[in-house]
Amino acid sequence: MEGTQPAPQVAERTLGHLPPLKLATMPVYMGLLVYIGPGILWAALAQGSGELIWWPYMTAKYGTAFLGLLIIASLLQYWLNLEICRYTVATGETPITGFGRIGRWLAWSAWVLVFFENIWFGAYASAGGTALAALTGFPEGWTPRGQSLFWAYLTISIYLVALVFSRVAYAAVEKFSMAIVLITMSGIIFAMFQPKVLATAGEFFPALLPHLPGEVPNWDPKDWNTLATCIAFAGAGGFGQLFLAYWMRDKGVGMGHIVGRVTSPITGKAESIPATGFYFADTEENKRHYKGWVRYFSVENAIGVGLNLVTTIIMCWLAFALLLPTGTVPKGWDIAVVQSAFFEVAWGDIGKALFLIVAAAFLCDAWLQLTDGFSRIQADFFYSNFKRAQKLHYRSWYYIFVGIFTALTTVTMLMAQPDTLIIIRGVIAFLAMAIIAPAFVYLNYVLLPRVFPKWIRPHPVTQTLMLLCTAAYMVMAVGYVVLNWRQLLAMLGG
Repeated sequence: MEGTQPAPQVAERTLGHLPPLKLATMPVYMGLLVYIGPGILWAALAQGSGELIWWPYMTAKYGTAFLGLLIIASLLQYWLNLEICRYTVATGETPITGFGRIGRWLAWSAWVLVFFENIWFGAYASAGGTALAALTGFPEGWTPRGQSLFWAYLTISIYLVALVFSRVAYAAVEKFSMAIVLITMSGIIFAMFQPKVLATAGEFFPALLPHLPGEVPNWDPKDWNTLATCIAFAGAGGFGQLFLAYWMRDKGVGMGHIVGRVTSPITGKAESIPATGFYFADTEENKRHYKGWVRYFSVENAIGVGLNLVTTIIMCWLAFALLLPTGTVPKGWDIAVVQSAFFEVAWGDIGKALFLIVAAAFLCDAWLQLTDGFSRIQADFFYSNFKRAQKLHYRSWYYIFVGIFTALTTVTMLMAQPDTLIIIRGVIAFLAMAIIAPAFVYLNYVLLPRVFPKWIRPHPVTQTLMLLCTAAYMVMAVGYVVLNWRQLLAMLGG
């Protein structure tokens, strides 16, 4: 018998500062095709701003200067995602509950940052509204701002109805997102075969080799915030990075298989969702099943990160070939409009219209994913940290926060142009990575080994790469604050 656990059949094991983990058997892994989805959904969220807007923005403005950071920024997220998945697969708990096991101070800090980071995400709906406004010109006679906000409110209403009436909330989000990823990937792959794009391949692709940027001509210091947003959103970014664990749990991955899903209060039956999770004994059966889940989330994570990276590269290539020569940069109330040149060059007005539809779907879908994800995080925080909160079902807290975030985002998107609001969220998300990464190092490399068999430890190479990833996020966060503290204070102070 492997492992160092004493008395593995003890019904409960204490871990950190929350109630004990309960003994359970690791569920059977049924194969990748049964559980595929959360990684693609994560990629769809990631594609909603970094890939569609900010990486093309930096490429259209500065050419190849920052492309050497793209692969590095994307791969950093792979190692962080592995640890996010590992904790939920092993315990059935979500990341915010894990933070509570480290200490209430960390859970409270995360709760405050989550709230502040994401009251701005109505900007994704208003950015999508800019595309629909440009496509339709409706309502006729309104300003571009008014038209964009009209479409933003309309799409929010449609997605909100879907969340409330879909029997399982995760299923609704997954179906929307997979459809949008399929449409978008098909469109941009066709677009990249335009002669104007192919002609630039020899100059563009060598610039993707990882390297630090040198001297950048015509650098605008305000773009430090944009660069931070690009690095954060070379994936989901910030606390949005944690959504992968929540979606995996609702998909029934690992110990999440014995935890209920968030269901509709109107069309679904409430499922049992405990406030805290489980541990498993040191047996060969548990080891075999756990190793299967590790292989699964390693592949699922690779699919998500890889899909996101390929999309970003193609979007940057299109921006390099079609926007840079004309000096056209996406911004303001045209944040998702000027990229229509990606399709327009080859297919004229029909291509332009197609791209605007794709862009609107991309961005408004990000609002749906963020509303779902952050409502889960907020529900999780209250449900796992306050016994009184458990008098309401977990799904009740989820839908309470769906309502709160809907109200907040519809108000905050009136406060500024969508690019400004997304930048605010991006900077906070960038800094948040320096908190999230070390938290998972402590959870998975220090806390879990106290309770679980020794064979759940990741390979030493994986641990080393995660430590390097963590150090990178922390150094970048400190460097950003040192270089930009005045601008940061001005931005956060309004």
